[in-house]
Amino acid sequence: MEPSDTQLTGTPQSIVIDPNTGLPQNVIIIQQPSSGPKIIGILIIIWGVFGILGEVINLGNTLEYGGLFVVIALVNLLVAGGYIAGGYMIQNYQKKGIHLSLLLLVVSTIVSVAMMSLMPGMIDDLIEEDNDLTDDDKEQLEASTGLIAGIGIVFIVICNGICGLIIAIPMMISNNGLDDSKLFG
Repeated sequence: MEPSDTQLTGTPQSIVIDPNTGLPQNVIIIQQPSSGPKIIGILIIIWGVFGILGEVINLGNTLEYGGLFVVIALVNLLVAGGYIAGGYMIQNYQKKGIHLSLLLLVVSTIVSVAMMSLMPGMIDDLIEEDNDLTDDDKEQLEASTGLIAGIGIVFIVICNGICGLIIAIPMMISNNGLDDSKLFG
C-alpha cells in the first residue's frame, strides 16, 4: 500500500464549539513571552555599566575629598554592580531581578537624598574658604543653599520614582513570561 492510499481508521469524533469564544473547547493558545523584560533588563545593565564608569572617572576627585565620599563611591559601585546583576536576571525572565533592581533604586535614592541634605553645610564651608566673594554674595548664597537642596531632593525623588515605574514595566505586561522567583523567601 502506498502512502497516498492510506486511510484513517477509527471512529470520528465530534468537535464541540464553545459558544462564548467561537473556538473549539479545550484549545490552548500559546504565545511567545513578551520581549519587554529583555529590553528593560538590557537597559538596566547599561545603566549599571554607566554607574561603574562614572565612579571610575571620578575616582581622582573622590580620593581627593576622602572620608564620606569614598564610602559613597563604594556604595555607588555596589549599587551599579547590583543593577547589572538585576538586569541580567530580568532579561532572563526572573522576577527576582525586578525586586533586586527596585531595592537598589530605593538604596540609591536614600543615599542621594542624604548627600543632598548635607549639601548646605558643604556649600557654607566653601563660602567661608572663598575670599573672592563679597559679604552680600556670601549672605545670598547662604540663604539659598536650603532651597537648592530642597529642590534637589524633590528632583531626586521624582526621577527615581519614574525609574521605579520603568523597572516595574515587565511586571505590568500581560504574557510577560516572568517566573515566580522572589528575592527573599
